[in-house]
Amino acid sequence: MYRINKYRFNEFKCQASLHKSNYAVLTNMPERGIKYSPDFDFSEEYYILRELNHPQIPTASDFGEGELFKDEKFLIKQNFIILQHINGHDLVDYFSEKDVENAETIEEVIKSFINVCDPFQHLHNKHYVHCDIKPGHLILNQKTGLIHLIDFELAIKRGGIIKGISREYASPEQLQMLNYLKDLPRKVHYEAISSSIRLDGRTDLYALGLILYQILTKKLWQTEKIPPGKINAKIPQRLEEIINRLLEGNVADRIPSAEELKKLLSNV
Repeated sequence: MYRINKYRFNEFKCQASLHKSNYAVLTNMPERGIKYSPDFDFSEEYYILRELNHPQIPTASDFGEGELFKDEKFLIKQNFIILQHINGHDLVDYFSEKDVENAETIEEVIKSFINVCDPFQHLHNKHYVHCDIKPGHLILNQKTGLIHLIDFELAIKRGGIIKGISREYASPEQLQMLNYLKDLPRKVHYEAISSSIRLDGRTDLYALGLILYQILTKKLWQTEKIPPGKINAKIPQRLEEIINRLLEGNVADRIPSAEELKKLLSNV
């Protein structure tokens, strides 16, 4: 049995993310989970989640620093955040076992991505960018049919500076900003970076396009760079056009909002 402050848990898993935080479901509050790390401060994630109010985005109820005990033996101090536990399947894993050339499966994919537009629109309307959309951060609850958007460690205010990236699912503008940040020793100021590269909701939509491509082709756009219809001939032309617009390298040519994406998907 592990414990941080009053929060008790048994098994935990290490999140394969930049900050290597651990996650566990609480034994005394099974509807809640605890994410913890000795190095990463979860205060920004906590305050962002407190500003959001959407059934497909987890709530946060506490954060801080505490002592980690195993069987009442002190191990190490930890930063932590207490979150609503989202039970479900990684969306990419869920579709990996399905025949994506089947018309019913393609229809289910479309419905799933229509569904996930709602939490994105809420997030972006609050002037935040998730900045870390990748497999594992879109969770399907099969009982409700809802797709949940989780893990806001790297979320920023629109127009802000990235805290880190998941390179395989980063947008071109995130990679460009990362290159600028590497020049900081040469006195490149944060203000100069944020004024020349402004991240907004379209950054998240690019990553969403990467995941949509991955689900429908079972390949990565980043390594293939092949139109999705050439891999999966069953993809409707309108859907392929949507994917191509999501993956536009030029932000101005990308689908502008989750609301617009939802309308386009609804008309496929």
